[in-house]
This record gives sequence, C-alpha cells and structure tokens, in this order.
Amino acid sequence: MLDTAALPDVAAFASANGLRHEASAPKPAYGGAVFEYLQSASVTDRFTSTDGTFEVGNLSGTVGGSQRSDAGGFTITTSYSSTSRRSYGYLAMRLERALPHLVLDATRNDRTFGSSIPMPIADGQTLSLEGDFNTYFTLHCPNGYERDALYVFAPDLMALLIDETGDFDVEIVDDMLFVYSNTPFDVSDAALWQRLDRIREVVGAKALRQTGRYSDDRVTAGTTVAGATASATGAPNAVGEDGRRLSQGFLGTDPKKNPKRMLWVVGGVIIGVVVIIGVVGTIIVTTVLSGLRGAL
Repeated sequence: MLDTAALPDVAAFASANGLRHEASAPKPAYGGAVFEYLQSASVTDRFTSTDGTFEVGNLSGTVGGSQRSDAGGFTITTSYSSTSRRSYGYLAMRLERALPHLVLDATRNDRTFGSSIPMPIADGQTLSLEGDFNTYFTLHCPNGYERDALYVFAPDLMALLIDETGDFDVEIVDDMLFVYSNTPFDVSDAALWQRLDRIREVVGAKALRQTGRYSDDRVTAGTTVAGATASATGAPNAVGEDGRRLSQGFLGTDPKKNPKRMLWVVGGVIIGVVVIIGVVGTIIVTTVLSGLRGAL
C-alpha cells in the first residue's frame, strides 16, 4: 500500500515509498500501440520501483508510426505521421510471461472521431467478448490468437478491469501490462495514487496469476524473449511472429495479411493522381491555345 501522506510533495512521496522520481526522462523502450506510435516523445514525472516491476509516468508526443511486414517475398513498410500531439498518463507493470499483443480499448474515453489509441489498428482484429463486456471495452487481438486472448482475459479478470479501469485503456505487449489515461496524470493527487495502487494490487496481481503458465504452442523449444523469465513448466517464454504485434491499418487494409491488395490500392491512387494531372494539364493547354487563336 502506497503512503500518500507526503503529497502534494511528489519528491517526498517518492522517497517515502521507495520510488525513483524523474521530472523528465526519454521515452522508455517499450512496445505497443501507444509507445511505438508517438514520435519525438518524452516522459515527465516518471516514477519507477526499485525492482523494475512498476512504473508510472506521463508520455507526450506526435502521433505517427510504422510497421514492417514480410509476405510473399515482399517486405512492406507502412508508415504515417501527423501534426497531432497527444499526452497520456500510463501505469506499467511487468509480467512473468511473454504474451500476444492485446489491446482493450475502453469505450468511455474515446475521442470525438474515434479511439484514443494512437495506433491505427487494422480491420479484422476485433474479438467479441461474452456478456456485457463489449459495452465497456473493444478487444483487439492478432488473427489466430483469439483463443489465447480469451484465456488471458478470462471473465473474472475482465470483471476486475471493468470495476477498476473502466475509463482507462489496457494493453498487453511482450511481457508488460499497460494502463493508459488519455489525459496526463496529476501525480500530486493522493486519490490518483490510491487508484493506481489498487489497480496494481488487484488487476496486476490477478493478471500475473492468470498468465503465469501461458505458453504459445506455435513456438518451438529454445526460443526466448530478452528480459522475460522462464516458465516453471519449461515452456518457451516467447510468442510466435504473428502474435507479437497487432497489424497496423493502412487505407482500410491489413498489410500483413493482404499485401497485394495494398499494392493495388497504392497503385490505383498513383494512377488516379496522374490521370487528374493529365486532365487538368489538357484543359489548361486547350484554354491557352484557344486564347492565342482568338488573339490572332
């Protein structure tokens, strides 16, 4: 249980709870739909536990990112950038097992024009949940990992997530669990820390128990993920290539699953632009010639 008596003095609060506080820090090298999709990003008010299993901070950057896909002998890179700047509060907790990339997009914190998640997640990666869970969250998982997602987000864990994080987005990527607010955290607020501590103690502990024996049967023995601990069962602590990241959407397509379609779309756009330029050029030339004839 965190001691919040020293707040709003964040330095004294950090010292009292054995946390390291950094007023500003570079963006951590985490993966996922938020950390990988904010460019020129930095962190403010970063708090980390001494054992590295718990972290809180505020992340700000410009929306944009890229993803590479290998299919049919082609390597395709889809990327995008924008001038839109976003800021997030985040809670990071380390798990014992590497897991598929899973995103629970809360419906209560969506922006005016859609999700608060900066990654444009490709179509066809949404899994319907049982009961009324879809009212609170949209679950995204890689194709082929639907059974794994339901194993991780079992009904009892989902019930805790609704109770404790209903207005926050939740992401699992590699061996990390993230909880995001689409506005920065006020780290001088005792009520905020009490809520984050409850999420860590309740949701984090349940997630550890739920995923502690997970293994991806698509992975052969001997494959490991750097920084992840070994399973008590000896199962490989790694996730198959197709499950490590959700596919990024591009012009409404899924580049990983359908690269030829994407090439046709891009080619069609280029041809369309060339045709428009040609038509406009023809009109201009015709108008100029008509004017010259009239002058003569």
